[in-house]
Amino acid sequence: MKYGITFIALLAVIAAGDLTAAAPAKAREQSTRVTPLTYVNVVAYFKSTHLRPTEVQKRCTVFYEGEWQAADSYNYCLIIVEKSDEDLQVTFYLTDAHEMNWVTEFLDGPFFRPQETQELFGLLNSAHDVRGRNIGRFRVDSHHWQPRHAHILVFSFSPNR
Repeated sequence: MKYGITFIALLAVIAAGDLTAAAPAKAREQSTRVTPLTYVNVVAYFKSTHLRPTEVQKRCTVFYEGEWQAADSYNYCLIIVEKSDEDLQVTFYLTDAHEMNWVTEFLDGPFFRPQETQELFGLLNSAHDVRGRNIGRFRVDSHHWQPRHAHILVFSFSPNR
């Protein structure tokens, strides 16, 4: 009987070890799954963040958020999601540094693999515009403008062929 209990305990330890070994593999698999980068999915993503949407037309939705900083100062963010025949374009129009969080949330969101996210952050932090850069599954154009009171970032994503 003493050996039977030891044998059952040993089997339980082995089974538990197999389960814990499988857990990281499953977590890795889930972390590499991405949501397809489509107009519908990106619009649903921004809607889930409770930004206020305005559908301009069937292939263009504008999201906005803002707040008064003082009687004559209003900080805001506009996010424009556009679907053309060739690509998906996401434009961020930001008036203060706090609103930059929307850009980082998007790039760090469910649409990109870790390596793609890293390269997109590289584009974000670059001082240069980029045309036709291959980043993972996409050909990406990235443009930055800084007019007097705003920061405009445009990302265009086309499938790599």
